Amino acid sequence: MIPKVQRKPYNSIKWENDKVGIKLNNNMNRVYSQVDFQWCDESNQYIEVSSVSSDYAGDWALCAAVTNQTDTDVGYAAGITTAAAIVQFNKANVTFPLITKGYAAASTTSVSFPEYSKLGVSSVTNNSAGSEGDHQNAVALTVGANTVEVLRHNIHANLTDLAAHSQSGAMSNAGLVLGNAVAAELDNQVCALFDGFATSKGTSTDGLKFLDIMDALASLEANDAPRPYSAVLHPLQMFGSFGLSNEFGSTAVNGSNGAFNGLSGSAEQQIMGNGFVTSLAGINFYTSPQVPDGADATEKKGGVFAQTALGAAMLDMGGGSFMQVAMEREETQASTVIVANGYFAVTELVDLHGVEIHTEIS
Repeated sequence: MIPKVQRKPYNSIKWENDKVGIKLNNNMNRVYSQVDFQWCDESNQYIEVSSVSSDYAGDWALCAAVTNQTDTDVGYAAGITTAAAIVQFNKANVTFPLITKGYAAASTTSVSFPEYSKLGVSSVTNNSAGSEGDHQNAVALTVGANTVEVLRHNIHANLTDLAAHSQSGAMSNAGLVLGNAVAAELDNQVCALFDGFATSKGTSTDGLKFLDIMDALASLEANDAPRPYSAVLHPLQMFGSFGLSNEFGSTAVNGSNGAFNGLSGSAEQQIMGNGFVTSLAGINFYTSPQVPDGADATEKKGGVFAQTALGAAMLDMGGGSFMQVAMEREETQASTVIVANGYFAVTELVDLHGVEIHTEIS
């Protein structure tokens, strides 16, 4: 029985003129440049009523995976329906709000960070009664300038037209992944500066202890580092068998001394309720996988620092962001080149406003 075809207001589905579809029919490959459908009430589905097609020979990217592509290619379709994309990101943008930032003015590519050395109380003259008008010698002000040239950090990938067609949101997802990598590189370069701090707490043979944090805090306070203070540590310095979380135990483990054992205050609630500590002893805690190794991968070198310890020179690409994602067509390869640029350079500003946290993690 031939089902009766009835038209509905939306009764036609067609391939776009600049796309092609491939259909297998009795082991014969054909290219369909247009397929028309109409709704059938009896079968309750759309049925094909006409089409424009032609035979083809050879390999097509929609039917077979394409080889000889570089690692930077985002991907090619293989005639497979793609589910919702799983986009993996680095943990990034951790250090950006924690350091001093300077943006290069128009027509310049460098930023100068002036530094005024502090004056001790011994430089202050205490006038006696009736001698307030006495002339005093001027003190010398020491002003330094750390000039940093902005550099470009970039990554790019080629997204083919077939990949973009077969994967919903492929273009935007690719841009997000590339931009995320550049943001992670900023964290990587900032964390690398921790090893340059003259003051170091912790040891390479013990896990992180609360005492290490308090020693770092004492050093910052003794050197008049302005608050707030931030701690950026490797996740394994915070958690796991060598992490700060050991301080909640009742016995000493890998150097811990049970500093938080039996407590029921803020620290206990943070670690037990949320799984992590956000603030301790007035220090805001953050974790980043970009924290560098010590002598080997069994050690990590995090940092506790004031905002004045480290700086970054940047170009403002809009809204205070140092990143730019751009695209250009590569017609000969039927692809779009997606480029993520980051314009920045990092530097140490005030050494005594930062403390390295060097501990064992495994």
